This record gives sequence, structure tokens and C-alpha cells, in this order.
Amino acid sequence: MQDASRGVAVSVVVVLCCLSVVGPAVGAAGGSPAPAATGQGVVGAVQPGGVQPFQSAVDPDVVVLRAAVDGNGTAAWTVEFRVRLDDENATDAFESVQDDVRANASAFTSQFATGMARTVASAENTTGREMTLSTVTVTATREQLPQEYGVLTYRFAWTNFAATEGDRLRIGDSLSGFFLDRESSLVVSWPAGYEPESVAPDPDGTGNGSVTWRGPADFGPNEPRVVVAPASGGLPATALAGLVVVLVAAAATGGWLYRSRAGDSGTDADTEAPEGPTAATSGAGDGDAAGGDDGGRDEPPAELLSNEERVVRLLEDNGGRIKQQQIAGEFDWTDAKTSQVVGNLRDEDAVETFRIGRENVVALPEESDL
Repeated sequence: MQDASRGVAVSVVVVLCCLSVVGPAVGAAGGSPAPAATGQGVVGAVQPGGVQPFQSAVDPDVVVLRAAVDGNGTAAWTVEFRVRLDDENATDAFESVQDDVRANASAFTSQFATGMARTVASAENTTGREMTLSTVTVTATREQLPQEYGVLTYRFAWTNFAATEGDRLRIGDSLSGFFLDRESSLVVSWPAGYEPESVAPDPDGTGNGSVTWRGPADFGPNEPRVVVAPASGGLPATALAGLVVVLVAAAATGGWLYRSRAGDSGTDADTEAPEGPTAATSGAGDGDAAGGDDGGRDEPPAELLSNEERVVRLLEDNGGRIKQQQIAGEFDWTDAKTSQVVGNLRDEDAVETFRIGRENVVALPEESDL
């Protein structure tokens, strides 16, 4: 299975090295040139001498590429190959790859890193920015999405992937001419506190801080492109982080002073306050203590919950399963915001999604197995 495992690594390198995303790779190595990422499943990469087909041990049903760009232009990349484990052959094949990754992950990452280093060097020459590749890792896991998939995931950091102009980020010139086949999608996200000024071409989906293109898609020589800048009247993420630190320190100091003064004044009140008000206050306190367990102190109020926590609570209150459209209506969210929040929960394995007819359904993991 070692050769098959290396085939997986080769196919992933082709994804980014040649700016062509992997399709289901079931074609044999060698042979005559074929169209890039064809329906026959050949992993095609446009090269100076023509299109070179490659063979992969994994026949991916879905390929997801994610580039999360920070304020310095560095991107945290994730490349996921998802294989539907719907029969014994597919399950056995993925388990063999999974065993090889556990036994010798470096065989995967070293080959991937070698190919990616060439890709980064090419982008460096094209853009004129100094770039580096680092922290390449690989995992092979089985996940419920809600159907069971085998997921082969590569992660790496690409320094200076995006261009910076002051506080503005220009994303995409490292991927000019990128191609997505029908099984593939590309997700580009930017830091919190930024907002998009322009996106080209028009994305197939938008979220809270991200855009998504789904294949088939053949980007032009000046595509894809995303330009983002700090939100109007807002601050960049680094400035916001510093402000939070200052506010927390001020709150802690103010709280200490308040407690100190309250302790001093409390001693005087014990000796000087009339008995009537004291007794009334004591009675109210006793009443609170007697009924305190029903006050819901174990759960914070809704206004202190994150959007993701609000969705989870709504699911729990509705038997663990609800239509995504109902979530949007309950919180008065747009469809895009609802999709982003649900997507975040799905990425954290907190919820699962599936379709019933034309409706998207969101469920807690234990409920989707029913």
C-alpha cells in the first residue's frame, strides 16, 4: 500500500503545484495527454509540455481547499480529500491509506512539501514577494458529515500568500488562473474586523468573513481576487486585541477598588444601619436563597452566548434537530450569516447537516444517527 499512499501525496501536490485541483483519480499513470480534471477522473495538470495525468489511491468525492489569511498576508491552508465510505471496497482502501499515514506520515508530508516548495517559489517569482512554506502536516480520519467519509487532510502555512498595502489585504494573485473541477471548492477567509471591498469573480457563497467558489470554475488570469480592509470605523484585529487587554486590566483594577471600599463601608453599615431595613433585606435574601435553584444560574442568559452557542441551545430546545431556515427565522439572520454559523459548528463537529427534500436540516451529532 506504500505506493498507493505515495500516489495520494502526488495527487495532492498536483492540486496546488500546477494550479489545478484534483478530481476523482482513477485513471492509470502515463498514457496520452487528457483534459485537466476530466470526468473520467484523471488528475490533470497543465504543464509546458501538455497535460500530464497522474494516478491516486483515493477517489475523492469532494475536495475542499481553504485559505485563511491573517493580517500579515500569511495563509493557513487546509486541503481536504473526502471519500464517501459507502461500500466495503472504499472503506478498505481508505483504511489502508489511514494505516500508512499513522505508520509513516513523513512519507506523505515530505513529498507534499517538496512539490509545494516549487509552487511557492513560482508564486514568489510571479508576485515579487518573498514567500516561505512551513508546518506541513497530514491526517487521515473518518468523519460523519452526516454520512461517513474518510478525510485525508493536509495543512500548511504559506507566508506572504496575500499582498499587504497598509491595512488592506489583496488576496489571490498567488492563484491566478486557478481551476476547480466539479467536485472541488475553494474557500478564502480573512481576519475578524475586516470587510470585503471587491471580490472577483462573483463567489458562489459568502459567509461571515469568507467567500466560496465551487467547481467547475476556470478562473481568468487576474482571478481569483479578494480585496479586504478594516471595517469602516473599526480597528484591525491587532489593535482590537490590544484594546481588549487594556479594558480587561482596567476592569480588574476597578473591581478590586470597589471590593476594597465595599468592605470598609460594610463594616460601618453593620453597626449604624437601623434594624427595620436590615430585617427586610435579610428576609429578601432568604427568599432568594430558597428559590435560587429555579433561577437558571447554570445557564448564561441568551445575550451572553455566541452565535454558535445560541444555535446549539436552540437545537437542544427542539429535540436536537431543526431546519436551517427555522434558525434564520428564530434569530432574524440572513441566509448567509446562518450558513456561516452552521458551517463553523459543522467544522467543529458540534452539529451535522443533511437534506430532507429541498430543506437543509441541522442536527446534533447523536440525533442525526436516529
